[in-house]
Amino acid sequence: MPKKSRRRTPRGRSVPLKLSPEAIERKAQEDLAAGRHREAIAGFKQLLKGELRPAWRLALADAYAGRAHELAAKDMLKEALAIWENRACLGADITFDPEHAALLLRMGHVDSVLTLFTRAHALPPSERDRVRSFLAAAYLSGEDAVAERLPADDPVVLHGESARSALMAYCAEDDLALQNALAAIPFRSPYRDWAQILKALQRLPEAPQEAAELLARVGDTSAFYYLRRAVQLALLPDTPFLKAISGERPGIVRFACALRGWPQARIELREELDRLGADARPDVLLRFMHQHKDTLGANWVRHRGLRLLITGDPDGRKRFAAVGAAPLTTAESLLLAAWDAERREDLWEEKECWGLYARHLIREGSRDGLEMEHRLRIALALRRCDRVAEILAHVTPSADPDDIGSLVAEQLEESLSWDPDDRDTYLRLIAFYRRSKRRKDVRRLLEQARDRWPTDIQILDTALDTALDAGSFKKATGLAREMLALDGINIGVRERLVEAHLAHARKQVLKGRADLARKEIAAAGDWARSAHARNQLDLTAGLMALLEDTETGIPLVREILSRLGGGLAGLLALGLAGEALRLPPQKLFWTIGLDKPTTAGREDLLAGLAGLRAHLDAGGKMTAELGAYLSKALVKAPWIALSKSETAAACETLRRGELHKIRLGAARAALKRWKGEPLFELHAFEAKYPRSLGNCSDYDIDRLENALDRARKAGDTRTAMRIDEILDRLDPFPFGPMPFATPPSIERTSSVPEAESLSILIEALGLDKALNALGLPPEMKRDIKKLARQQGNEAAAETLTSFLGMLAGIADMDTAPPIPRPPTRMPAGGKRGQPKRRSDDDQAPDDDPYDQLELF
Repeated sequence: MPKKSRRRTPRGRSVPLKLSPEAIERKAQEDLAAGRHREAIAGFKQLLKGELRPAWRLALADAYAGRAHELAAKDMLKEALAIWENRACLGADITFDPEHAALLLRMGHVDSVLTLFTRAHALPPSERDRVRSFLAAAYLSGEDAVAERLPADDPVVLHGESARSALMAYCAEDDLALQNALAAIPFRSPYRDWAQILKALQRLPEAPQEAAELLARVGDTSAFYYLRRAVQLALLPDTPFLKAISGERPGIVRFACALRGWPQARIELREELDRLGADARPDVLLRFMHQHKDTLGANWVRHRGLRLLITGDPDGRKRFAAVGAAPLTTAESLLLAAWDAERREDLWEEKECWGLYARHLIREGSRDGLEMEHRLRIALALRRCDRVAEILAHVTPSADPDDIGSLVAEQLEESLSWDPDDRDTYLRLIAFYRRSKRRKDVRRLLEQARDRWPTDIQILDTALDTALDAGSFKKATGLAREMLALDGINIGVRERLVEAHLAHARKQVLKGRADLARKEIAAAGDWARSAHARNQLDLTAGLMALLEDTETGIPLVREILSRLGGGLAGLLALGLAGEALRLPPQKLFWTIGLDKPTTAGREDLLAGLAGLRAHLDAGGKMTAELGAYLSKALVKAPWIALSKSETAAACETLRRGELHKIRLGAARAALKRWKGEPLFELHAFEAKYPRSLGNCSDYDIDRLENALDRARKAGDTRTAMRIDEILDRLDPFPFGPMPFATPPSIERTSSVPEAESLSILIEALGLDKALNALGLPPEMKRDIKKLARQQGNEAAAETLTSFLGMLAGIADMDTAPPIPRPPTRMPAGGKRGQPKRRSDDDQAPDDDPYDQLELF
């Protein structure tokens, strides 16, 4: 007798549970609140089968209404009407929804709405007014049956002729007749929103702001909402308009386009393009453009068609010819190669391809008559590589003439022979040559630029920087006077001249020429206007006096320090000025008799941090000796007195100054006040491990990962990205033991959780708590979390369940194969962070469970 097979529930499909009415009601209410109307309808219908409670019937009516709105928004009008009819059958006490009437009118069932409207008892007064506005819109659209069925004194009929007259006047562009017709429509008329829209249209295009204010008075539930939406779209600029009409109702888009003055042919062309979809393939777009090349313009279609070929598709050129396009010319082939190099971000090939394209244009130029336009095309081709890739701004200067920066600079210089009036090219080349220490080239280009733009501020500013670089202070002074004559409030020019003179004075002091140093200080005094510049002059002069005579210099320096406030900011300014003259901070402060530094209070702390930030912004650095001295004051600073934003700015300044211990203390003090704040968790972690992440504790890593989750939930993208970068650098896989070894807490027995159970656990607890509940080792948890950050929680959960399922399958075998642990050292021949490539004879067996986990 054959054995009767038992039915098994397919994997992934659970047997429905019998829930209590309370549980069903709770679930249905949650679905209704969350907008899951179809599920809510099923829940309340199930409840009403057992007991006809009024509250459940009202809730079912709300669910029906929500579902009907969803279907109508998808243009599923018949289905939406069926839902409205089901709602109406729930009982006479269910209030009629005017949206039901709107849908009936939209489907052309005017008689049904009029029948409902003429029943005095069918609608409450407030709902009658809303339905009346829908009937008014129907009458305006040409439904004369509305006026025939309604009484003559009904506002829909009474004001209907004025509303229609206003429409005719607007179409005829008769402003006087339009004003008279609108004046005949009362404020409480069902045509009130219609009047507001026409008044807004009257103000276009001269007063778009007034038009927008009038349109804002028309609500989203108005019978004229779609008309208002079309006018609002028509008010948008070109680019936002094209983005906004994507996905809108066709009728709204057509009317908006007509209001913008689009001809009918253009509207039809846009509709045809919209039907292709936003993700249309290049060959489909190519065919579409060539079908309408007479409308779009043959030159435009040709150029944009070339752009569509830059997809890395080897058959692209064949399709280009298949649509009837002429074969590619030599110039077009070179242009395609250059665009393709840009797409692949191959700098060397970009430079070569644009150079070849320019050479071809130069050869063609002798035969072309468009002299000026052709010269500009050649210049633009030679500049394209640098403009797109920003090579000269970011490349490290090299003495090698075949370096990418030098070669691109040659192309830019050549472009000036074809278009010498491009100021930006001069500035880019001069900046690159200054960084490369090519002073002859800098002077040559500056002379050419100054001859063309003698009064241009940017050219003069570059010339000033060049003179200061060369130590030509007399020339710099002349340039500064020229700039101040053109821009008398340019404070930056004065500050740079003062700093240049002071730098030269310090240089003379170190050479033992105090007399020349005093001349430089006197020259700097002629330009110093700001308090910062005067303080720098006084400090340098005071320290010179201290070096010449200690007895007279000490009181002078102390007096200057007292004038600076004597606090943390003064100590910082004095220490920096002393280091510029090679005076060690500890020795300097001991010489003038200063005690152990302290912070006077909140204002002193903020002033000191502001001084440090200004020094770092100017390109200065904090030496270890000065940092150690200031740390004595900062270690006991009143961090708790700072606000949240002030503490964040302080931590960032301390990071830039590499005062790691002080930054750690400030971040920990902030975390006591704002527990778990992601930004301060980041600062605390970075300050604790400033140089190496190899010895980070699991506790600190867990705190950082939790901070990442909080930053994402709070929308703090910048902090989340910074934490993510740190966690990516913490990946131990290339060097440590493989994170997929059998966890010690999971033995190879049948007790390993199955994938389905584990999925339920992860869904219930979340990924982080589920990993903790499974007792996975820290290395494996980190890798699972990294995958979750990169590909989402679902991918991480799926991979984890697959892996544990494989372990369970191995455990069920009679003889479980040993799971090898990879070597902790990097294999010979492998690159850092990459496994050694296998040869064809050294492939892993197909049943190796680790081969399926390489996505980690």
